[in-house]
Amino acid sequence: YVQFKNSDEVTAEYVKYARELKKMVPKGFSAAVYTQTTDVEGEVNGLMTYDRKVEKMDLEKVKYINQEVIKCTRAK
Repeated sequence: YVQFKNSDEVTAEYVKYARELKKMVPKGFSAAVYTQTTDVEGEVNGLMTYDRKVEKMDLEKVKYINQEVIKCTRAK
């Protein structure tokens, strides 16, 4: 499994995949789901820690790139 050293690394990886999604929209791709908003049990791939006290990504950057993906699905 992949484990990131800090918030910058995990945010950059999330943004990288969101940019890939944007490229796929013109080809008919219409949805993506990040299923784990918080860490659970032994898994550490959530947006926040298990207790929800620490945001593990730069949520402003996540919000921005998510909005960019949404915009390109509406462009015609």
